[in-house]
Amino acid sequence: LVYFFSFFRDFQFFDPKVIVMPTSAARTNLTSDDVRIHNSRLGEGQFRVCLDGTFVGGNRNGQAAACKRFKTQYRKLQDEFFEKDFEIADRVINTAEAWNDFCEYGKEVTVSKGSIHYSNSGIKYLVEPEIRDYEKFNSNSGWIGDTSDWEVRCMEAFSHFSYHHSGGYLLICDIQGRYKHDRYSRDKSRFELSDPAICSRSRKYGPTDLGEKGIDSFFSNHSCNEFCRNSWQRPRYSHQWFPLTQGTSMLSSKYNSQLSMKSRATFRRCGHAGLAIVQEESDSDDSW
Repeated sequence: LVYFFSFFRDFQFFDPKVIVMPTSAARTNLTSDDVRIHNSRLGEGQFRVCLDGTFVGGNRNGQAAACKRFKTQYRKLQDEFFEKDFEIADRVINTAEAWNDFCEYGKEVTVSKGSIHYSNSGIKYLVEPEIRDYEKFNSNSGWIGDTSDWEVRCMEAFSHFSYHHSGGYLLICDIQGRYKHDRYSRDKSRFELSDPAICSRSRKYGPTDLGEKGIDSFFSNHSCNEFCRNSWQRPRYSHQWFPLTQGTSMLSSKYNSQLSMKSRATFRRCGHAGLAIVQEESDSDDSW
């Protein structure tokens, strides 16, 4: 039985399709299927705003909810984004379970998996349990937070672990949330994460998936730390393909070919829109 489990787990390293069973790494809405959305903002990113909310009924009745919607000018991205959001959550939860089996006590990871709700006016929201004292640990463009903070280094290692765990197929990044410290029990302290992105070699995880170049950009900035292992694989060479930005970058599927390592295209910011546009490099320029 032990041999079979070990074989099955190793096999998943190379299989991008993962079946997610009920898991302690998932932080869900439980049985609460209704929410009251308020007008107060919890936060705002380049593409979306997050409003305060309250769960109505079910296990989370009366608890605070985070209600996220796309800004009007970016709603053309929302269908592609929401289509992949739950697939991303399932994959990250699966990887978090493997990490939790490996890491020391108090470094475990939980991942929010919300549900879709519509306002009375028909606006689509992603609703999930609220995370207080939100922090960004890294982004999907290669940006990494202040590495003098052990929490940033730990989540940087979690990103590296995801690459190794998938056999080099993907990288979990754009990691944000908080470290919840339980002063009474170290075993109950943990990271609570929300809205991660996945960069994959086949670019199958929606507009926040920056493909092979997203993976490459992370490793161009990542230095292994005390939470990494020497045995974990990483690309032999790496290059920064995007402007380093703390915010989340999104690109539609029309850029798939430029995000492949077969293309020399690099990216820059387009005015104040926050969207990257392609800059093709000359074939004679080998500085990359």
